[in-house]
Amino acid sequence: PRQPRQPRQPRQPQDDRTPTAAESTRIQLCGRLSVEIKGEQRADLLRGKQVPLLLAYLLLNRTRYVGREELIGALWPNQAPRSQDAALRTLLSRLRSALGPQSLTGKNELLLTLPEPVWIDMEAAAVEVQRAEDTLDGGDARGAWALAQVPLNIASRGLLPGAQAAWLESRRRELEDIRRRALEVIGRAGLSLGGSQLASVERAARNLIDAEPYRESGYVLLMQSLDAQGNVAEGLRVFDQLRTLLRNELGTNPSPETMAVHERLLRAPAGRAGATSAPAEAGAEAGDGVPTAELQLPSELRDRAEAPLVGRGRELTELEALWAAATGEVNPITGGRIALIVGDAGIGKTRLAAELACRAHAQHAYVLPGRSSEDTLVPYQPFLEALRHYLLNVPLTQLRATAREYGGELARLVPELRRRAPDLPAPPEGEPETERYRLFEAVVALLSAISEHTPVLIVLDDLQWADRPTLLLLRHLARARDPVHLLILGTYRMAEPGAGAFADALADLHHERLVTEVHVSGLSERETAELVTIRTGQSPSRAFARALHAETEGNPFFIEEIVRHLAEAGVRAGDAGAAELQRFGLPEGVKQVIARRIARLSKQTTEWLRVAAVIGRDFDASLLERVVSLDEDEFLDALDAALAAGVVVEESGELGRYRFSHTLIRETLYEGMSAPRRARTHKRVGEALEAARRESLPSLALHFTRAAGPQDTEKAITYAHRAGEQATAMLAHEEAAEHYSRALAVLDRFEPGARERRRDLLLLLGESRVRAGETAMAGSAFKEAAALAEELGDSAGLARAAIGASRRYIQQPGVVEAELIAMLKRALGATAGESTLVRVRLLARLVGALYYSPESDRMLELADEAMQIADELGDPEAGAYACAARRRAIWDPACLQQRIATSTEMLTLARSANNLELELQAHAWLIVDLLESGDRGAVDAQVEAFTAGAERLRQPAYLWNGIVWRAMLAFLAGHLDQAEEHATDALALGAPSEALTARQYYAGQIMAIRREQGRLGELEPAARHLVEAVPGRLTWRGALANLLCEAGRMPEARAEFESLAAEDFTAIRRDGDWMMAITLLSEICVSLADAERSAVLYDLLLPYRQANVIIGLAAVCLGSAEGFLGKLAATAGRGAEATEHFERALAANASLGAPVALAHAQLDYARCLGPGSRATELIEGAARIAFELGLPKVTREARELRKS
Repeated sequence: PRQPRQPRQPRQPQDDRTPTAAESTRIQLCGRLSVEIKGEQRADLLRGKQVPLLLAYLLLNRTRYVGREELIGALWPNQAPRSQDAALRTLLSRLRSALGPQSLTGKNELLLTLPEPVWIDMEAAAVEVQRAEDTLDGGDARGAWALAQVPLNIASRGLLPGAQAAWLESRRRELEDIRRRALEVIGRAGLSLGGSQLASVERAARNLIDAEPYRESGYVLLMQSLDAQGNVAEGLRVFDQLRTLLRNELGTNPSPETMAVHERLLRAPAGRAGATSAPAEAGAEAGDGVPTAELQLPSELRDRAEAPLVGRGRELTELEALWAAATGEVNPITGGRIALIVGDAGIGKTRLAAELACRAHAQHAYVLPGRSSEDTLVPYQPFLEALRHYLLNVPLTQLRATAREYGGELARLVPELRRRAPDLPAPPEGEPETERYRLFEAVVALLSAISEHTPVLIVLDDLQWADRPTLLLLRHLARARDPVHLLILGTYRMAEPGAGAFADALADLHHERLVTEVHVSGLSERETAELVTIRTGQSPSRAFARALHAETEGNPFFIEEIVRHLAEAGVRAGDAGAAELQRFGLPEGVKQVIARRIARLSKQTTEWLRVAAVIGRDFDASLLERVVSLDEDEFLDALDAALAAGVVVEESGELGRYRFSHTLIRETLYEGMSAPRRARTHKRVGEALEAARRESLPSLALHFTRAAGPQDTEKAITYAHRAGEQATAMLAHEEAAEHYSRALAVLDRFEPGARERRRDLLLLLGESRVRAGETAMAGSAFKEAAALAEELGDSAGLARAAIGASRRYIQQPGVVEAELIAMLKRALGATAGESTLVRVRLLARLVGALYYSPESDRMLELADEAMQIADELGDPEAGAYACAARRRAIWDPACLQQRIATSTEMLTLARSANNLELELQAHAWLIVDLLESGDRGAVDAQVEAFTAGAERLRQPAYLWNGIVWRAMLAFLAGHLDQAEEHATDALALGAPSEALTARQYYAGQIMAIRREQGRLGELEPAARHLVEAVPGRLTWRGALANLLCEAGRMPEARAEFESLAAEDFTAIRRDGDWMMAITLLSEICVSLADAERSAVLYDLLLPYRQANVIIGLAAVCLGSAEGFLGKLAATAGRGAEATEHFERALAANASLGAPVALAHAQLDYARCLGPGSRATELIEGAARIAFELGLPKVTREARELRKS
């Protein structure tokens, strides 16, 4: 028989910077693939997308044999090719050809064998970051700083960029963790080194924040860095930003470590020198006797830098690399000493330049600013302003030392210089060209003299308006060789009319490779929301952030102006939705910026643009030509002018299609028209669409509703109604809601008495808004529709409104909606005696609405009636709704098997009815029930099916639930960081539509995570808030008491526990929260060592020993109830029973794939057993799990148990 194959131990990788000559194989998986074997590059031989993926999988698993089935799953996780074996054989053949015939061993199981020693960049990164951390812990900050550069460089490249595979994601997370650890080493080491290294600390801290905005360590590092640089005000601003973010998004406060740094900042001396300190008149002497003095950072840049900077990590990285090159810290600049920040007006070019200026100034560089204006007043204006700042502010001794030879020429440029130094020699007379050459050389000589000892950053704003002399001097400086530590940083706008001279000069500089451009685009949607939060102190809803981002395309100036405009109108950003953007229009500041740009165009072009603006953001030239009153030549002239000005751009790949370069340009043009003119133009566009026989319902609906007059009412409403139906069929629910809203507006204006039609449109509007996740607005529409239906005596309309208003398949935990219950009862009263699908649905909705109410004892009765009607109808859809009602009514731990049967029946009926929403709800119930029963494989299958269905349905509530379960499964597996990431994503998606529900589910998940991290105490304010916000849910009081126990505040915990223990816990309702409440109370009871109450709780929980403990709709799973019973039995003095429960808990948690619960059961069992070999074995098992997964609480408790 074949002997079992022994896994090999991977060789310890070498340092990335110093490969040894002995290395036979050197492979780079991060960034561009490189495979070097015995000095020969083989990467080019790895053809196709799958071969590098195959190499990476085998390489990262090279210590073991890998089966062919496993490889097929890794390479084709979703859909394998028809001939799997043949496809795999082809890839393996290519791999052997590239690496050598001996590279693969085995047939059914394969082992990658490469010439030793082997170096792999990802393994090297892991080793080097550990070396860097150990070196730093050993007190060698400089050595650690240097060692950390290697893993940072490797990890920043990304693992196999562009490749897609599920198994890659875990490896990429490992790489991202290496990058984070390297940045933290660089930051901590840089703080120890101080001086010039503080800039690298700040960079590292900002990169950490960009990578993990909810992790506090980056903010702490940034605050410490700013404190060390003397920039206390900015450090305090960073703290405020963090505190606001944590409070609004996570409901937590900063950690004690963060608070300590904040306290140090508050105690910092007010006059401490730092990044904005004033210059000293008597400078220090440089190495060759040239005196140098600090120059104050110019106020215009300092003020700009005080504005919030959101995002821009990539752009700052590029700029800092150019600055580092200019100052000689790394290789010389390859693209010249000129860097240009390029972007639209308001995009943040000057703010970005100011940020680099502040960082350069913090490194003791001279920062010299200047700017061009549209109407240039004097030649060389930006250089005049920049050099004046130096020449008129440095001490006279330094001025004389740096401007010895060319002082007279410099006085031509800065006449005030002669007043400071009257004895400057007069410049020699000569030809104009000679004089200009001497002036240019004088500027070069001055900057060379300054930058030889102090780096210089010249910031030139708005270069698109620079005059020709300025551009000639700029080109001369670019070509000069002398200035050694100089960077000229300019900003310019693209497609600015009148920038022809600059465009020509820029082309020359590019041709000679003397300039590098950094392009700045709009902020992302997440960054838009972050900027709003910083500016207002309120977290915007996801819908508002999405709409604001779409409206502004992430332009920071436009974002801030619109938010300010809304604030002046009394609209809070935290409460605003997409509708507020439309309701309040554009602020004047935005209009003025755009109006100035349009004013440079001809009247004919402006008129052409106005009609295009009425058509929309995108438009067809042939349609536009039908509407405008221009002949063909005039039309084309206007088109050319609009394109040249960058106001419109041609759609790539679509002949004759154009769009406005920015949506706000289109809106400014549109709003600049009078209302009658807009309506008339809309009508002309609509009629042109009809004449062209273009069946574009959304466009026809838009133009005719906006053009509507008494004679066009029917056409406008009909088109809008049809467009809404079309959008609904395409799952574009937000768009459908807009169409129905416009139809209602037309109806209200011209046919206010059409109550039946209004009722129908309100019902359609409410249903669209529910599907779009706009629950509050949907409720308003349904409420109004219900009132109209009752006025009209329309029982069907009332029922439809009541069903729509209660569409939630997840009730708000702990909340009783009395108004909804009353509406449902009225609708049921109107359908009394009927055996219809509608009545079944009403009964099911009422069961859900009564769940937390004092009438919850009616749920089973109502569910039975629904089941009876469904049986009479023989309709699978009615049967599925009835099952949903029954499943909620029997949500009791005693009914687990009935629940599984009911949920399974519901799924079968929903599929028969072809109702995807009901199918998803059935999957949801099965996830809860099967997880509680411990069938992990079935749970995973149900989660996968639910997620796939939610992606097809695209409704926010279901998408949210899918992410909640990803967080739950990650926590169950012990991946705390991943669980927190998913939980935060779920909160962001769910909060806009169901804020209280999403926050409660998030709170349950983050409490479980923080508990394992040993940080549960941070959540006390959030727990107290939930106790007050949801008084009907006792689990939050239990969670608070548990938190107090963890913090060692036993008297407070005891008081809370006693209030919940009334009547031997019989006041706790037997519902879906009961098991969670009892296990929370069990934890508290054990912590309080209450033997009497432990016995009571034990008896209550014992019948459900085979179940797992879950929170809500499976937000969290805490493992087997056997573990909690073991602790209760041990506390009650029932040692034998405790041992039995713990043994079963170990087996159940292992079977469930719940290592966190398993580790806790091992520790609790060890405590119960006392000293001995079995206890030691259990402690070591828990410690191993904690080490592998990074579980601070388990690690600490295992260490304490070892000692005891």
